Amino acid sequence: MRKDPISLITILTFLLVRGTRTFNITDVKTPSGWVRGYEENYTNGQVYRFIKIPYAEPPIGEMRFQKTRPIREWTDVKGIRDINGPQCPQVISPTPGFDTLQNDEDCLYLNVYVPGKISKDNQLSVMVWIHGGGFVFGGASQYKPQKIVLGGDVIVVTINYRLGLFGFLNLHDPLAPGNYGLWDQVEALRWIQKNIAAFGGNPKSVTIFGQSAGGMSVSLQTLIPSNEGLFQRAISQSGAVSFFAIAGEKAEEKTNEVLLRNTNCKRERVSETLSCLQNLPAENITEAVTLTEFVNPDNITAEIGSMTPTVDGYLIKKDLAYPENWDGGIYQFFRSIDFMSGTTDGEGNVGFFNIPQNVLTKLNVSATEAVPKSVLCKVLAPMFVQTGAGNIPSLTQEICDYYTAEGVDEQSNKVFEFYGDSWFIAPSNIMLSIHANNKENTKTFQYLFTNPSPFPLLPRELLPSWLKGAGHGDELHLLFIISRDHIPEEKLKTIDLADVDRLSMDFIQYWTNFAKFG
Repeated sequence: MRKDPISLITILTFLLVRGTRTFNITDVKTPSGWVRGYEENYTNGQVYRFIKIPYAEPPIGEMRFQKTRPIREWTDVKGIRDINGPQCPQVISPTPGFDTLQNDEDCLYLNVYVPGKISKDNQLSVMVWIHGGGFVFGGASQYKPQKIVLGGDVIVVTINYRLGLFGFLNLHDPLAPGNYGLWDQVEALRWIQKNIAAFGGNPKSVTIFGQSAGGMSVSLQTLIPSNEGLFQRAISQSGAVSFFAIAGEKAEEKTNEVLLRNTNCKRERVSETLSCLQNLPAENITEAVTLTEFVNPDNITAEIGSMTPTVDGYLIKKDLAYPENWDGGIYQFFRSIDFMSGTTDGEGNVGFFNIPQNVLTKLNVSATEAVPKSVLCKVLAPMFVQTGAGNIPSLTQEICDYYTAEGVDEQSNKVFEFYGDSWFIAPSNIMLSIHANNKENTKTFQYLFTNPSPFPLLPRELLPSWLKGAGHGDELHLLFIISRDHIPEEKLKTIDLADVDRLSMDFIQYWTNFAKFG
């Protein structure tokens, strides 16, 4: 049993020997309880990592499909020696360069990375990373932010949040209204406000940032007025509020129907249905619904509800993807913070992997050679108009006419330019325009990233040579430590790693300067 010291923060540093390795350990007293961090030494400094710190009660049993509950104060010491904590339940999908994490429904943890010696007097700016993954996969521990911590002298916190059905199942009843994953993010931010000063962080200088679905999450959190005071700045990378980020009610009903059929949990009363789902093994939920059950064989339409944020009447009161009035009260908090958003110039490249082969065969297309305008006019444009633009048929022809080019390669790139515009670039531009409109004391920034990564998330050897631009996620290796073990040695020799490091340093300076000064 520890005796609390008179001072508000006490740090105990001691050595732990495991075999031939020596670990410097730091115990920090936070308002929630003691946490343990482990020292990491680099040529340019020292980082303490605090891994698997709970910020909410475990979302298991009767807490599955329920709003997040804050963690109670603990009496033991939290924090593990491993570099990775668990991820929330999902279909395991290994990504080259990223650690493969273990699934655990008890997953509401965060990681804290602190530069140098810990002191409450440091008052460091704090950056909170919300990972991407389409709201269905990914985990906090896959993103190692030591480069940001040391390069920018900031504290970085990475958070888990519930994903897929666990995070967003909406039974259209107050008993299970959805958005549990968003509530998780909010609770993590509340925990940070309460505890980050103990690590030397400044709770009045918090920036949330995220990429893809993480960027969409960031933008959604900026549009929730009750979040005022939880953060002062936000960066949405390659993701903003869009038709993908807000599920439709019909799509949710279809998903729920499949879920209840495959789990045999359909009951007359919602309370009985919910109880049945809460008592199933987690893997039964994860495996109950697959993407193939929703894909339209004639195009790539796949509206999957109950796996993404929803209009729940609490956090999200209306479909924010289509703002009716830029001066609405909902944007008052949004305009009170500094906001940065942007994309890569080849966001649409991700669409190359999303067009089913049977669709290409039907159109007599060999995608590695070229993707003709017919794919845009008969597949991509109708899909967008149907799912994201109010199903106004005349828009399909307007899109088809606008994204036109003369050469074969140029037209192929135009097809995927539309994909990137509709999914990522237009939503980002709308958010930026709203933020910049009628504001006084805050700052609005836009960026465009044009440097293709030598370590892309999407294997470049699988992409055709005619596809241009920096792809979706190509900036992540500049911010985070991503393993290069999967890169052949001969290929590594052709990469100017010093140039990559210089660009990384510049990128981190831009991001951390924004976090400090806006």
